[in-house]
Amino acid sequence: MKKILNILFFLFLISCETVPVSERKQLILFPDSYINKQSVQAYQQFLNKANVVSKSNDQNKELQTIARNIEEAIHQYFVLENKSDPTKKYNWEINLVREDQVNAWAMPGGKITFYTKMLEIAENKNGIATVMAHEMAHVIGRHGNERMSQALLLDVVTSVAQTATGTTLKGGAKTIYNVLRSYGIFLPFGRKQEAESDYLGLVFMTIAGYDPNETIKLWERMAAHAKKKGGTPPEFMSTHPSSENRIENFKKWIPEVKEKYSPYQHNYFFKKDNTPVTKDNKKVEKLDDPLKKIKKDCQKYAKKRLRSTEELLVRTEEEIAEEKGYYEIDAKCLYN
Repeated sequence: MKKILNILFFLFLISCETVPVSERKQLILFPDSYINKQSVQAYQQFLNKANVVSKSNDQNKELQTIARNIEEAIHQYFVLENKSDPTKKYNWEINLVREDQVNAWAMPGGKITFYTKMLEIAENKNGIATVMAHEMAHVIGRHGNERMSQALLLDVVTSVAQTATGTTLKGGAKTIYNVLRSYGIFLPFGRKQEAESDYLGLVFMTIAGYDPNETIKLWERMAAHAKKKGGTPPEFMSTHPSSENRIENFKKWIPEVKEKYSPYQHNYFFKKDNTPVTKDNKKVEKLDDPLKKIKKDCQKYAKKRLRSTEELLVRTEEEIAEEKGYYEIDAKCLYN
């Protein structure tokens, strides 16, 4: 018995890994390659039966755009922090499914599903980004693998204990075991993983240029929806933190995350010729090379935040207003 326990303890030690960003230690017993393969098969089985919305649908197009922006932000995060990017091996796939249920979920390897009802609660692109970044954070945190590893370890330990003592759990003992298994282990770990994904998601959506304050508004809407539907179970009975606790967490995190991760964003207006033009009662400059000025501003911002400017990118969306005589450029500085 002692020898077996020593082996289990050794496996526990060598299987402890670290979650990116939060640096939390976690138990990982399964190879990602195995988990991801199982995930792909299960996800495809789900899609075969689900009412999947066409990629040409406008709502789905917006969903895919936001997903790509969050993916890009995740890559930027690992570059900024000088860490290896685990998402390079992920094959992200996001699907919108017609379902009258406020939910979105993620599977290992980057398989994510949004239900159409969730888009109603999300309301806008910032709300969608909040949910999208949260689900992607679950994938990066390897939470699916972690939960399976926890279940396996507990079942093995229980089996070993029963074999060693020559007994099996029955009746009241089995009921107590199941209660402790759920409320003592899996639900608290579930809440810890949810809170971790809330924080990671906040970081990723902020880097992507979405409004982090929308996280609070989203969870206020979620709380109102839950109340309308009859409320939610007490937090100790749920894998998810209560909406109130999530809101308090976001209020605490947002100033710190905005200070550290907000990208440089600005709307620029440039004249196309020497014709006098004003925008919001301000004179519009004529510049031969608008991007040169934008990049210079980006570099100033990057240096102010003690970040490298060697591989600075500028993503712009240009709108030419012919009748107004100027260019409008929505610029965002990214870090490659």
